[in-house]
Amino acid sequence: MGPGPTINQMAGLINKTLKIISRTAIAGLIVFELLNEAGILLFSLDFTWLGLSITAIFCWSVIEIISGLLKKSYGAPLAGWTMFIAAGAVYMDALGDILHFYGRFGWYDQFAHFAGGAAVAILAFDIAWRLAQKHKIPLWFSSFFTIAATALFGALYEIEEYLEDYFTGSHRLGNGPDTANDLFLDIIGAIVIILAINAILFFLKNHSNLKAQSAKRLNSKRITRNEATGLKATA
Repeated sequence: MGPGPTINQMAGLINKTLKIISRTAIAGLIVFELLNEAGILLFSLDFTWLGLSITAIFCWSVIEIISGLLKKSYGAPLAGWTMFIAAGAVYMDALGDILHFYGRFGWYDQFAHFAGGAAVAILAFDIAWRLAQKHKIPLWFSSFFTIAATALFGALYEIEEYLEDYFTGSHRLGNGPDTANDLFLDIIGAIVIILAINAILFFLKNHSNLKAQSAKRLNSKRITRNEATGLKATA
């Protein structure tokens, strides 16, 4: 019986599997939404199938384009877990509409914006981190870029809601405070992710420094012992 798969092989398999699941799930969702928009399926909805279809197609197109650009520029596309989280955010928005969670639960819209902001922040930081590693960009700029990208994406989402209301009369945008609240929660989700990432990086850096100091002390002791042994042998 030969040796089992290595950790790198297992990680590669998991990464590939997550990408397949994410792409299959989003493709199925888009087909489902378009069939309802065309009137072939007749599922009810809180707002419009057109708006959901545009959101899913736009979001996934952006993700695939970014992944392709990263592969071309840095030799590696988006990680499977990043795409899986992004697909989960798209599904959260769609299911909130399809299952009428937006209409039934007042908190769901706020939770979806918070989680969506966190998902965009993870995607944006993945990009910023690669730029930082290649161009020696400081961590604070990566954090700022992540929050700014999340705010931009949140604004684009609100614009989509406005256009959907304008052309279909769906009343999806809500009132003024609702829009401001949505954008605020998008940014809060991003800030929580940034704080968590910075805390993890701080811990890893300190842990690495402690290991380096420990290895240095151990090496110093070995040198001292070797010198002492050498002196005894000479005597």
